[in-house]
Amino acid sequence: MKSHLRTAAVEGIRFATLSSLLLAATVALAQPKLEEFYDKDFGYSFQYPAGWRLQNLPEGEANRDIRAMLQGPSGSSFMAIMEKNGAKNAGKDDVAAEERKARVEALMSHTIEQVYKSVAANIKAVTMTVGERRDISNGVAIKFYISTRHQMPDGKPIIVAGIHSYPFGKDYAVSFIMTAFSEGTTGKEQETLIGVFNSFRLLGERPAADESVKPAIPDGK
Repeated sequence: MKSHLRTAAVEGIRFATLSSLLLAATVALAQPKLEEFYDKDFGYSFQYPAGWRLQNLPEGEANRDIRAMLQGPSGSSFMAIMEKNGAKNAGKDDVAAEERKARVEALMSHTIEQVYKSVAANIKAVTMTVGERRDISNGVAIKFYISTRHQMPDGKPIIVAGIHSYPFGKDYAVSFIMTAFSEGTTGKEQETLIGVFNSFRLLGERPAADESVKPAIPDGK
């Protein structure tokens, strides 16, 4: 993952207000009225409760990487980030299963180094712990999920979790990143945040239970 994605993620998180969040075991949105953001240029969407503040970016040429920023309850935030690769991603049938598995592992390790460790340094976290990392690739894209826990000097942990997608045959990657504190949120808010996170879809994907992720708080050891 190239340096400009790292910069985009760090800059967006720097200006996002982080919230309290205890991650729940459900992926259903807990709000009756939903809005949907769809990026026609890069073919992805996500849902969010009506009334949440959505900033549709870019609003000019200053930063083309951060496509949308969503503010949830108590300052929780979500970002959709696009990265141009400079070359097309492999096609669906171009890579054998074992080779694809190795490629996903390499991408996950690289993303932790380039994105999540940069976030930890930027927010001045005392420690960073990687929680779950999962390959959720499908017939549309190489796709994976990562969650991290950042221990702050005041003792409060911040959770940064992301779904990272490399659509087959396209020349870009799209990431959907959530940031939040890991304590103090009501159960209903927890369910809603997880629902928003799991509503992220690429064009052509359909909701599937085995692709849903429930960001867990990593051990702070």
